Amino acid sequence: MAVLLAVAFQKAGHRVALLDRDPQGTATRWLRETRDVELAQPGVDYRLQVIDTPPQLDSPLLLQSLAEADCVLLVSSPSPADLWTSQDSVAVIRAHLRPGCQARILFNQVQPRTVLGKDLASLAHRIGLTPLTTHVSRRQAFQHSALLGWRALDSESREELLHVALELAALQP
Repeated sequence: MAVLLAVAFQKAGHRVALLDRDPQGTATRWLRETRDVELAQPGVDYRLQVIDTPPQLDSPLLLQSLAEADCVLLVSSPSPADLWTSQDSVAVIRAHLRPGCQARILFNQVQPRTVLGKDLASLAHRIGLTPLTTHVSRRQAFQHSALLGWRALDSESREELLHVALELAALQP
């Protein structure tokens, strides 16, 4: 999602780069394959910088990213397991969030006609973060984009991502 949002920000006209702090390096590999957006370079001023963080809640790289962020986006699918892990993530986010920094939740892999897909507001309330108005649907195109880049996305997929990017950009100071 970090890569897709970085590309969406770029498509919306922002100067953006991605900083891959996840030791797995998946985002770096993705961008080397697709060249859709640049990786962040030290000393370069970007309008926006998207940081891909490690999933471990005790990771020093995650905590450093939270301390530097102007806006934090927790990505979660509407499932019981993600509900529970997201609650733990929110506790860490709140403990390390800078004053004035906003945190939101983005629901990903949403299937709108399912019981959980219809009740995102309730899930967000249980997780403890305000949800973005936009959610990202479950589509194969998002998986294909890791190899084929932005061009793998159909117009509906691109529209969703652009709406998420615009909603996040509106939160920036």
